[in-house]
Amino acid sequence: MNSISICIPTYKRPDGLKKLLLSIKDCDIDKTLINTLYIIIVDNDKERSAFELVSDLAENELNAFDLSYFHYPMQGLAKVRNELLKRAFERNTDYIAFIDDDEFADPVWLNQLVTTIVHNDADLVMGPVQPVFEKEIPDSIAKWLYRKDHNNNQRLHFIRSGNLIINASRLRSFNIWFNPHFDKMGGEDSYFGKKMAQKGALIHWAANAVAYETTPETRTKLVWLLKRKYRGAFMFTYILKMEKEYLKLFKKVCFSFIYLIIGILSAPLILIPFRNRYWGIMKINEALGSYASLFNMTYVAYK
Repeated sequence: MNSISICIPTYKRPDGLKKLLLSIKDCDIDKTLINTLYIIIVDNDKERSAFELVSDLAENELNAFDLSYFHYPMQGLAKVRNELLKRAFERNTDYIAFIDDDEFADPVWLNQLVTTIVHNDADLVMGPVQPVFEKEIPDSIAKWLYRKDHNNNQRLHFIRSGNLIINASRLRSFNIWFNPHFDKMGGEDSYFGKKMAQKGALIHWAANAVAYETTPETRTKLVWLLKRKYRGAFMFTYILKMEKEYLKLFKKVCFSFIYLIIGILSAPLILIPFRNRYWGIMKINEALGSYASLFNMTYVAYK
């Protein structure tokens, strides 16, 4: 049997955090698979906005769980994730699971993560994150919010941290942490996964370990999607520069130029109401993000 630390970074999302914690409470935990479960919350808000909520849940709905709250006021995406890792290491658990405070878990989420990492003797396992919309949105917007799916147990070479489980002892041996360079721009999980893969870590996909992402109306706007496409390309190019992967960087620059030209030619499609109407302007923003990073422009996605 296995011990698990569920690690949750939070920042000013009390409603989302409550929904997530109650979904974990409702998980159908297989006692033959998981014998010890810790829930660790690190609040990155200087005002400790999650404290009262977590305290109330710990005394009431989640009083059967080992639920811990920690305050970490120094803001930064990598910093808060590293604090969670430290707290999980203190508990000496077998596995460390990450899930974000704007997500909530399917009832079999944790069982499926643990089953997949044990079955494949993997170092990391990632599961799907499916968007849940507040109201119906056009297909031309929704298509950009769904992430690529993979076959169950498929070997991967990248990670995202929103739905992830890590073999704790192997992470200790690799001695890899989230890099603070990404505190404000995001992408700390991508770089973490890249460093793990460079160490030979086995990364697999758990198709049935589903987490759901509550997607607010603000994230279903074209402007937000364009910013996300820009940020993703900026971060990807930034990592190639950090790692001095110059051949891949050259290819990215060339592809970005092609994307820019084709994007400009395709931009008028925005006037036609069909599913791929925004493809051209998305490619333009992807190219601009890459070139901004290439020429050392700064980008702050999170303040």
